[in-house]
Amino acid sequence: TLNKQKKVLVCSPSVLKIQMDSRDQDKRTKELGRASQAKQILQNKLFQESFETLKKIYSEALLDRTAVHDSDAREKLWLAYQVLGKVEQHFKEILDTGKLAEKQLAEFQTSKEK
Repeated sequence: TLNKQKKVLVCSPSVLKIQMDSRDQDKRTKELGRASQAKQILQNKLFQESFETLKKIYSEALLDRTAVHDSDAREKLWLAYQVLGKVEQHFKEILDTGKLAEKQLAEFQTSKEK
C-alpha cells in the first residue's frame, strides 16, 4: 500500500477564488450558450403557440371530454398536461443557469483585471 500525504494549499481566498473560477470558466461559457438557445426557444412564437394549444387541448379534454368513470383517461391527460409544464420549466431553468453563469463570468473578468 502507498502512504499518501495530504498537501495543503496555502494562499489568500481571492487567489483561490480566481483559480476556482478559471477552472469553471469553460463550463460557465457552455451554460451561457445553452441559455441563449433556451431563450430563443422560449421566445419562438411557434413554440409558444404549440404549448398554449396543447395546454388548452389537454385541460379541455380533462375537464369536459372524459366520462365520470374514465379515471385512466383523466390520469393520462393530467400527466400530459404536467409534462408540458415540466418541459417549459426545464427551459426556464437552463435560462436561469445561464444568467448566473453570465454574472459569474463577469465577476471572473473583473477580478482578473484587478
